[in-house]
Amino acid sequence: MKCLHYIAINCAILFYCINIYCQSAQPGRLFIPFLDKESQTNVIVTVSDLFGSGETCPHIYTNVLSNTNLFSFGDQRLINGLFLKYKNVTTNLGPPGTELVSLYQTNYAIKAMGRTVAVQNWMARFQYTNSEDHEEITFCSGILAKFRNKYNAGYNLSIGRTGDGSWLRIANVKNDLINGLVATFVDSHSQGATWEYRFADFKNCRLGEYRQYTNGLAIGKYLMWNVKTGNLILDAMFKEPYDIEKHRSQVP
Repeated sequence: MKCLHYIAINCAILFYCINIYCQSAQPGRLFIPFLDKESQTNVIVTVSDLFGSGETCPHIYTNVLSNTNLFSFGDQRLINGLFLKYKNVTTNLGPPGTELVSLYQTNYAIKAMGRTVAVQNWMARFQYTNSEDHEEITFCSGILAKFRNKYNAGYNLSIGRTGDGSWLRIANVKNDLINGLVATFVDSHSQGATWEYRFADFKNCRLGEYRQYTNGLAIGKYLMWNVKTGNLILDAMFKEPYDIEKHRSQVP
């Protein structure tokens, strides 16, 4: 009996040691670097190389709008239309089929490099003439458009500058919360020093970021690419709804 007891104890010690060794032999867990680590217990990260060269992107995640693994045909039609819809809007001229309802200037202050800077933007509201749909467009260094229908659903769209090129972000919205697709496209064609959103050309652009949301919280795949190489620099999976802005520790 003593012999069997001794063997049992040694087997238990052996299995314990094997388990500890296997755990220690696993590579370090990856995290999304701009979110606090403590909040990522239900986030699975398989690629995290935002400041490196990334990893070769599987064909299933190729970062183009025509990729039906990422975009439905409805998404593709909508986004292709948006690439052209806002190209010629101004403070007095809205998207096709709209008329100007109001135009006013907003003033606010921001702190930058230890100084307070006054910022002035123009905000225009446009009403569609054949429906209850409307748009609110802010003209700043780029543009921010909020399209809503009578059910308070629609999208937020922004066009801004990245280096000498441009980026466009679309976020589907329902009841003023992000619901569904969030995607950022990059036009890497240089405009030089005189950048204007009207000259951005997203016809053959590449996808830079992709997420899905439910009621304002991220869920499912979160992908980011190096748009020059097509490599994945972030591949993460939110297993449960996750508040990105609440847990953001820095701007990526």
